[in-house]
Amino acid sequence: MQFVKSARRIVAATLLTAGLAYPACAAVCPKGHGACPSPGRCFLFVDADGNSLCDYTARTGSQATPSAPSGTQQAVSTVTPAPDTTVTAAQNMSSGGFLDTVHLSAPVTGILLFLVFAGILFTLFKTGIPGVRIRDTIPALALSSLFGLGLSLVATSVLAGDLVNGTVYALIYMAAGTLLAAYLWHTGVMTRKTVLLAAGLGTLAGFAFQAPIMPAELGGIVNIAAGTSAFSIGVVVICAVIVLALLTGRTFCGTICPVGSLQEICSEVPVKKIVVKQTRILELVRLAVFIATVIAALGFVDIFEYSGLYDLFSLMLSATLIVASVLVLLSVFVYRPVCRILCPFGLLFSLFAAFSRFWLRRSDACIDCGKCEKACPVSAAGRSDSKRECYLCGRCTEACPVPKAISYCSHPGESQAREPHTKKISSPGQRSR
Repeated sequence: MQFVKSARRIVAATLLTAGLAYPACAAVCPKGHGACPSPGRCFLFVDADGNSLCDYTARTGSQATPSAPSGTQQAVSTVTPAPDTTVTAAQNMSSGGFLDTVHLSAPVTGILLFLVFAGILFTLFKTGIPGVRIRDTIPALALSSLFGLGLSLVATSVLAGDLVNGTVYALIYMAAGTLLAAYLWHTGVMTRKTVLLAAGLGTLAGFAFQAPIMPAELGGIVNIAAGTSAFSIGVVVICAVIVLALLTGRTFCGTICPVGSLQEICSEVPVKKIVVKQTRILELVRLAVFIATVIAALGFVDIFEYSGLYDLFSLMLSATLIVASVLVLLSVFVYRPVCRILCPFGLLFSLFAAFSRFWLRRSDACIDCGKCEKACPVSAAGRSDSKRECYLCGRCTEACPVPKAISYCSHPGESQAREPHTKKISSPGQRSR
């Protein structure tokens, strides 16, 4: 109950902060200079000349007035008259069909799809058809909501097309998904199998939204701190999720982030892994990358544009796509190389997660068999190990031979008192009651 109360307070504070914030300008386009797929709809969008086009792409309509005196040229924007949008639903259905109606009512479509997906998944989890039955109603509803939310946002994004920026869907998914994932870990619902399913959904969301939620947004935060930009709703939500790591640990990195999710799936490829025991070296390299990213952002340069990860999730062919392909291939052999070596947000999350209230703890039922430590890919499963690099992959809980010996809680006493909410079902005809 204390966890739920804390989560509610954080959600309320986030919504209040977002309501007081306003869409404003930032100095760097996260989609790349001159190739923004959604001008005028990015939450870091700049429109100083009022022409509804990003001022940091080649498609801006500003031009100097030829007759203006030297040194006093003024920007003249070629404003295109806004089309008349007073079209009735009946006219839309007759002229454009079903998709046009979806375009006009994307929020309603998303809510309806969420209810449908969540309802179907809730029934499946309660009956045990997928192979795991969730006994309690609230955990089953939370798990159904997590997957239902992701599927409905992806479906709505595909149906709505370019009308609504995918970043909006990404922000909703990252904020709500992070809280839902934390609650599911707390109730004991999350398993290795569930983590992989969530990783698949997170990867799909990244491609659908064309928003990898990566260091691109760090430029906006740096410019806000430097006083060259104002707050936007996107930056507020991202900062709130980072601060949320103080309570939930790295649930966003482990379950929601598309880049992390893609690497998590790649780590399941059955090949011999390269285990880096000196994890401190990786963290020092990531610190150096973070400093370089901040310095570059102050000069309005996004060095991660050259990683190719933006182009990968946007499905754009480019030279930098080769770099992204190498990083994805490397994640087959090394666990989460982007998160542990390159991602500046990974550094921020680790700093907050080091003091997180909730993380995977051992109870008195632990027999010190060492299986969890062998299974952990980041050497963070030891009793006294810091959990700042724990990505909640579920390998330790899967390897543990003692029920309730490892659980996601705020203090060890909780793990002894709480019963798991899931039961494995060996066959459809042999279900647990």
